[in-house]
Amino acid sequence: MSTKKKILQYLEFKDISQGKFCRKIGVSNGFLGSGKHIGSEKLKIIRDNYIDLNMNWLIYDEGEMIIKENVFINDYEVVYDKFAKDKVTISKKITDALKSNNLNDTFELLINEYVILQKKHNITQRALTGSTLVFNKLREIVNSLTHTS
Repeated sequence: MSTKKKILQYLEFKDISQGKFCRKIGVSNGFLGSGKHIGSEKLKIIRDNYIDLNMNWLIYDEGEMIIKENVFINDYEVVYDKFAKDKVTISKKITDALKSNNLNDTFELLINEYVILQKKHNITQRALTGSTLVFNKLREIVNSLTHTS
């Protein structure tokens, strides 16, 4: 099954409209029906916005479509590193938006980034249930992200 067909399957399963999906990843509404290839930048956007979508399933046809929320992650360093990279990326986006002096765009960016981080935090928190050390690290990271300007 092609990557685009898998995305359509995911959207149907999650009851997400194609239009909403296309707007979120920055492509035209007809993109999923076209023969155009999904580039690596779009795959990164999909990964960051649809965090329960198993990218190994999408790209390599390995595993299940949905990442189970109760999967226990033994290596907290992977999660810690991901949040640390997100912090740098988000800080740059916010700095660039503030430099543009467009308050509406800046406010929209802040809301979107908050929603994405909250979803990532919620899924990660559930996945790491039972590990106090990891939970405390994530709380520290999320707190630092919310207090960074």
